[in-house]
Amino acid sequence: MSVPVTRRPGPDWLHPGWSWTVGRAWVITALSASVTLIVGAVLGALPALLAGSWHDAQTRDQTWVLIGFAAVSLAAAATAVMLNRKRRWVLGQNGTAYVIQEVGADWARQDERAFLDSAGRYFARVIEVPGPGQLGHPWNWPLGDGAQRWDPKVTELVRSFQALHSDDNPKTPSGILIWAWWAVAAAFGMRVTAADRDLVLDVWHRPSHARAGDVETVIGSERPHRFGSTEPVALARLLPDSAPREVTWPVKLAVTHRTAVPAAAAGKPVSVLLLRLGQQSWGPLREVPAEPEPDGQHDLKIDDAAGIIPGPSSEVLIHELRCLPPPDGQFPWPAVPSLVAACADWIERKAADLDGHTLLLGTVMPPETALGLGITAGQVRRTGWPQNLWPLLYHASAATLVVPHLNLGTAYDRAGDE
Repeated sequence: MSVPVTRRPGPDWLHPGWSWTVGRAWVITALSASVTLIVGAVLGALPALLAGSWHDAQTRDQTWVLIGFAAVSLAAAATAVMLNRKRRWVLGQNGTAYVIQEVGADWARQDERAFLDSAGRYFARVIEVPGPGQLGHPWNWPLGDGAQRWDPKVTELVRSFQALHSDDNPKTPSGILIWAWWAVAAAFGMRVTAADRDLVLDVWHRPSHARAGDVETVIGSERPHRFGSTEPVALARLLPDSAPREVTWPVKLAVTHRTAVPAAAAGKPVSVLLLRLGQQSWGPLREVPAEPEPDGQHDLKIDDAAGIIPGPSSEVLIHELRCLPPPDGQFPWPAVPSLVAACADWIERKAADLDGHTLLLGTVMPPETALGLGITAGQVRRTGWPQNLWPLLYHASAATLVVPHLNLGTAYDRAGDE
């Protein structure tokens, strides 16, 4: 049974005027040290002052000097106490940061340790969520052997988070810093949200050095996003030049099966959904601004580890939702909720249009956006989300796209119970 929590407002719930106290705790330390020095000086001069005579001009001058020092000391002490209280308040509002580091086998390691070391100054607590590789046998989200076991491994990750979160103060905000495949981030967000309708997650921005370019950020400079708390501004209004548009690509699937395809999937048409929130290439599709050629067709090689694609080959369409970032190549952090809302609405529309199809989902998006998409999909009001939705991930060493056994649709719970 989940513990009810008080829902707080969206991203503007923290007064920005006191955020600086968290990153500049040295100010409080300096004030406290100055108080100690001044009090020591006053106490050291007090015996000589008491031994003197008030009729002596020098004694009177020294008295007024000591009174001035005492006043400054009291003011510094009061300021230090106030700033320390405000700092504790900010830390309490930032709450607990849950760090999820589930990097893939083919990933180039990023130096996130320096960022995480600094993150400890901005939260009341920082908790590293142990993943499947820390709870049992070694695991690094392989796309080769082991891609058939992604679904139960995400379940392990979700249960690990739930166990840690249940021991935390339910009134404390829960933040997420995540390093993971976009599919893992989306599945995690969807499942923890669907399992606990009272859960509110703050998604924090973290630095990245990936295909989309270098993204540097400092905690405290940007507020987290709370997906589902409010309706975001439409992307077309927020960034008119990034308004979503749909592009359709004809492709020929060449499928390699690892397991027998269930009879229920046989004969179903296949459609590929692609969320391209950037200019990067995806699979056989070139970088934007490439457009489909009138008579062109691409080959899409897929390694079906989930056993959900019927037949060895077929001609299908890739339905691409394209949102191009501003000229600097990066979407501003405040635009992420609008991007997530546009993607979620589009997936629901396409699922209705392609009812009865086996849906595969590819993306070009950072994990925070994928986490927000999963949280949005897990909301009780999202009634149009497809029952079955399977991720397509690029396996660099094999130069092919892989469908791991990880259902991003609403039927994941039934699949996990079988």
